[in-house]
Amino acid sequence: MTEFSRIEEFIQSYADNISKVLGLDVTILDEQGIRVSGTGYYQDLIGLPAPEGSFFRMILQTGQPGMIFDMKKNESECGNCKFLQQCRELATIGFPVHKREKTVGVIGIIGFSPEQKEKMLHHSEKWMPFLQHTSSLIEHKLLELDAEREKSCNIQEEMPQASVHPVYFAQLIGAETGLRDVIAKAKKVTNSISTVLIRGESGTGKELLAKAIHCESARSRQPFVAVNCAAIPETLLESELFGYEGGAFTGSRREGKPGKFELAHKGTIFLDEVGDIPLSLQPKLLRVLQEKTVDRVGGVKTLGVDVRVIAATHRDLESMVREGTFREDLYYRLNVIPLRLKPLRERTEDIALYLQHFLYRYGTLLQKGKLELEAQLVQRLRAYEWPGNIRQLENAVEYMVNMAEGQVIGNEELPEYLLFEDESSTAGSDLGLEKLVAEYERSILQRYLNAGNYGQDKAAIANELRISLSTLYRKMEKYGLEKG
Repeated sequence: MTEFSRIEEFIQSYADNISKVLGLDVTILDEQGIRVSGTGYYQDLIGLPAPEGSFFRMILQTGQPGMIFDMKKNESECGNCKFLQQCRELATIGFPVHKREKTVGVIGIIGFSPEQKEKMLHHSEKWMPFLQHTSSLIEHKLLELDAEREKSCNIQEEMPQASVHPVYFAQLIGAETGLRDVIAKAKKVTNSISTVLIRGESGTGKELLAKAIHCESARSRQPFVAVNCAAIPETLLESELFGYEGGAFTGSRREGKPGKFELAHKGTIFLDEVGDIPLSLQPKLLRVLQEKTVDRVGGVKTLGVDVRVIAATHRDLESMVREGTFREDLYYRLNVIPLRLKPLRERTEDIALYLQHFLYRYGTLLQKGKLELEAQLVQRLRAYEWPGNIRQLENAVEYMVNMAEGQVIGNEELPEYLLFEDESSTAGSDLGLEKLVAEYERSILQRYLNAGNYGQDKAAIANELRISLSTLYRKMEKYGLEKG
């Protein structure tokens, strides 16, 4: 579901009114390039995609407005359009529609006759302010709907880094790199009672997908309770998940406390990093999943709960089952609907989309205006492996926007660890295999230590690299890396 699918009647009525007032034709495309409204010739093309390489497709990609008053001669904007020779447009003006920092569509006015083209030329200086105002009205309408839906989507924050805003499938960014397939599967199970297990490396957007499943479901008016199982000490995790009765242990509340499963009753509980749940607690979690009941710590009464469970992990649960550190029966109970989010290095086509998205966001938040990256820098960033995935890429863009002195960002604004990565990748090949491997290992460690998403948490880095903390410190000492 795209943003515009919620306001189709509104934008078609709006397009009709504009066309009548201006005496020109109007068309509006959604974020996928589908024509969602149109007048005149384009009314019969509603529901069909705009041609690849077309002017409006370019506006969707760049987020920048534009004018063309000679379609045949304007090769830079229309040269890649496969229908250029059949195009009936004599003049076109397009303006992006933004919602917050994301381009969600394009609105355009078109002249098909010499008289319409002359009218557009004569008043050319007025069109951009007019379309900007029109774009703002559409954005306002979308935000109004968001506010209404936000009231109906009950998200309770248990994770410090979690966003307080609802998330919908239309907001998830991705090209044809597997994300669309994951969303298609997720849409099929939004109202299912089956447990969903989201797999993927840290920073790939597992929590966002979980929130989207909840907010698109019939449970959206009920709580979404998120718990980071790796962030809660083992001694406290049981009482946090399942609650406790008054006086159950020293320091407990006299009146007791409900656990996260109880708080999520009728709604959804998101168990992030479920692979980090200690083996001693796994039988109790298994019982909740099987019986839909909870036993508080120190309690004698079994409580029934109606909860949709979405779990997530970056760990190799299959290996953990073989090693005996994760129960096989719990694994099968969790892995009913598996969804896998690919790391950025496997979806390089999406990197440019995220760069554009975060450039707009931080350019706006930091009041830097419209920013762009040098073409060579974009290629360099696409070639980088992004071990911290989307979270790391966002941090890198935020840094570059802060450092930017002009409207074009170049290599000099890169974070230091990305500069280091480039230098290490161009090292001479005469070092020998042993030294080359050592240089590569050093660069990986440096990259993780500099990645902002770990916050110098050595234990988290060691866990991500699947080595012991002592091994990490030994290697840092070997390569002369700062321990922080």
